[in-house]
Amino acid sequence: MKSNIYRFVFFTVILFMVSVNGMAQATLPFTYDAGKPVVSVTGLTQSGLGTDYSTSPMMKFDTTGDYLILNFTGVPGTLSFKIKWNQATTATRFPGDFTLQESSNGISFTTVQLYNTTTGSALANGSTVTESFATLLTTSRYVKWIYSSKTNGNIGIGAINLTSGINPSLSVSTSALTGFSYLIGHGPSVEQSFTISGSALTNDIILTPSAGYEISTGTGVSFIAMNPVTLSQISGAVGNTTIYTRLKQGLAAGSYSENISISTVGTNPVSVACSGTVTPNPTLTLTDVTNPTLSTVQGIPVSQFLNVSGMNLSNNLGLAISGADAGLFTLSQYSVVQSGGSAPNTILTIVYTPVTSGTNTALLTITSPVAMPVTRTLYGNASIATGLSAPLNTFFISVENGNILFNSVAGETVAIYNSIGQKLVQKLTVDGINTIPVDAHGVLVVKVGNKVAKVIL
Repeated sequence: MKSNIYRFVFFTVILFMVSVNGMAQATLPFTYDAGKPVVSVTGLTQSGLGTDYSTSPMMKFDTTGDYLILNFTGVPGTLSFKIKWNQATTATRFPGDFTLQESSNGISFTTVQLYNTTTGSALANGSTVTESFATLLTTSRYVKWIYSSKTNGNIGIGAINLTSGINPSLSVSTSALTGFSYLIGHGPSVEQSFTISGSALTNDIILTPSAGYEISTGTGVSFIAMNPVTLSQISGAVGNTTIYTRLKQGLAAGSYSENISISTVGTNPVSVACSGTVTPNPTLTLTDVTNPTLSTVQGIPVSQFLNVSGMNLSNNLGLAISGADAGLFTLSQYSVVQSGGSAPNTILTIVYTPVTSGTNTALLTITSPVAMPVTRTLYGNASIATGLSAPLNTFFISVENGNILFNSVAGETVAIYNSIGQKLVQKLTVDGINTIPVDAHGVLVVKVGNKVAKVIL
């Protein structure tokens, strides 16, 4: 017998939930001042109401458990209605329980107003009262009138009016911040900021950073990372507030595209998309030699090749020669262009042109912003010139019709200089007789491999 009762109660509750949640929603503003809605009235559903009164308020609650539910869409504003107690026997105070309730889901209701127990609002017999409530929750979508406990008389309800409230809203100055960056081991990044405000709020604004970013209401030395940041609403409003954010320190090299989420009850969450990069340390590379040594005779240039490159760069490579003897050394170029952070391997030529015999030194420096500079000491050794011969091996060379002719094996480097040390020609030899056309005139120095000679054109 008990099990049958339990099943009956269970199915009654289920049917109530289905009927409440399944009815059509009224749109706001909503107004109704008629009798029991036996004919479908969008948004209204009732149970147990008696025969209507002839004048407003017309809907009659005459049995314990009688109820009327208004289901609506949108944020509620002000609810007003007429209520009247018609007593059956003489009493100085309405002795029952009549309750106005609200709900967000139509299942769980909370009390808005209780009529006439010792803690409720008094109702006088036969007197129509217009009630008004401007404090409904923004999340409420149901209003319910129910005769909770009847001991004396009936309750009339009518002239229901529910206005549309203002939806809570969030305003963010930007939806995206870009360009956060730092070199690995040198975080955090420079701060950026955005502003946030809110209106018609019922709850505080909550800002939650992602894993790679941190946020604060302070800037500079006052930046204190907070997770979350809570902005308290006062009378439903949060004034324009600046939020500072940065890419946090200690991250691994890579890209970080993440969102700062912003939310409050009654609105859809919004976010600020942040993108940034933690880059590896830039590196400069100089290969082929440790400290170059160039040897020749006075007045005769000598050259040597270097290979330079760089990775993870933010700017081009710069090369410079300094020191007391810097003027005796020259480079084929003094910068190497990077693209996408990389400077490809580039062959440079160092030329040493001594004007007197002796030993000379200079300092070669390769730099790029933030990268560790690379330096090399350049050594030059110059001996005394002896006629057309040099301390290097001599070889047979001739001049014919503006061409320089000599015999060589394939793959040697031939370089031709004028009398002031300017390089005019540089190329690789072929096997056998090499014919090199030269436009210049005067005394020229020809260097093939480790052999050197002078000619006159």
